[in-house]
Amino acid sequence: MKRFKLLSIIVLITGILYGCKKDEPVNVNKELLNVMEEYYLWYNEMPTVDPNSYPSPVELLDALTYKELDRWSYITTKQELEAYYQNAEYVGYGIGLGFDAQNQLRITFIFEDSPMRAIGVDRGWRVSAINGNTPTISNINNLLAQSSALFTFIDLEEQSHTQNFSKKVVQMNTVLMDTVYTTASAKVGYFVLKGFVGPTVDELTETFSSFIMDGVTELIVDLRYNGGGAISTAEHLASLIAGKIAAGSVLGKYVHNDKQTSRDESFLISNHSYALPLNRVVFITTENSASASELLINGLFPHMEVSLVGSRTYGKPVGMYAFTSPSFDWAFVPICFRVLNANDEGDYYDGIPVNIPAADNINYPFGDLRESSLAAAMSLLDGSKAKLDVTSTQSVSYPTRKGLKGEIGAW
Repeated sequence: MKRFKLLSIIVLITGILYGCKKDEPVNVNKELLNVMEEYYLWYNEMPTVDPNSYPSPVELLDALTYKELDRWSYITTKQELEAYYQNAEYVGYGIGLGFDAQNQLRITFIFEDSPMRAIGVDRGWRVSAINGNTPTISNINNLLAQSSALFTFIDLEEQSHTQNFSKKVVQMNTVLMDTVYTTASAKVGYFVLKGFVGPTVDELTETFSSFIMDGVTELIVDLRYNGGGAISTAEHLASLIAGKIAAGSVLGKYVHNDKQTSRDESFLISNHSYALPLNRVVFITTENSASASELLINGLFPHMEVSLVGSRTYGKPVGMYAFTSPSFDWAFVPICFRVLNANDEGDYYDGIPVNIPAADNINYPFGDLRESSLAAAMSLLDGSKAKLDVTSTQSVSYPTRKGLKGEIGAW
């Protein structure tokens, strides 16, 4: 029999057997159907299909998914999956993108390894043209589909820069920035977290070690572009945030379909050596804050005061396993379980609402106290939130993609 390995996208399990008899050619579509019938959260909503009538497992998965709720199940290659989740690598330009209120495309963030760093590209720069075309929400995917493109940027000083860039293997730094603010009453730690992948653990440990040395007693976690990742990494962050007051408490619970109830279990908050002395935390969120980001927020609700500023999160209260085989390069990544907190709260398919609405001002750099979302978070901590314009809402439209590219959330 062919052995399927379940990679750690959100949680690691091993030892699952599927497939054909020894030396029998592998029918990839049949293997996908086997996985879906056993592990898919909504297997009882799947239509009856002939797996051999689909040209590839990609089309078969699309036919099988429960469209009413499932926006996330996907298929990719093992190489792409492992590069991202284990090494924080992907092929692209190393940037985030968003359209402002005037429908102008701007850089929302940039990784240190981006080839565009060489000319100084930074958050807030406008992309006025790609290969001579004005980017729009409807054509951006096509404009960036090729391996290289000619970009025209307008920087924050209104200077123009035109240069051709090629996609490369980008090494993500998932902590995009961190700093400490000194207020009249406390030291406030602030950091921007892009994802929950392998190297994130060391980045977070380094950040919180610095916060401990600086005497931080209040915390703002900026998850506005964080599309999620591994639950084990979210557990690590939860332990750094709440380990002093909630060690040993349930952060979340896996709830599977009725064929896989033996896999239902809880995962816990631990007391990390660099856990901060916190009783409350503020998160900055947008519609790009998804999956493990939402799990973290929802999981901390029962244990401490949790506030959100920005805009409502994406709404993905479910998790996935990745099924791979040595017999082919596909990786099947279907939704396999719900995630609840210690109070059995979850199912936030419409997202988690914020306490204070605030815009994502992409014309300001991260950490600038004039930026609306950060200003709202700081004012909430110092009790001055009544001074804010609470009618301020997000004015940025974010280009969307599906599958692993959507999880990566960068170009």
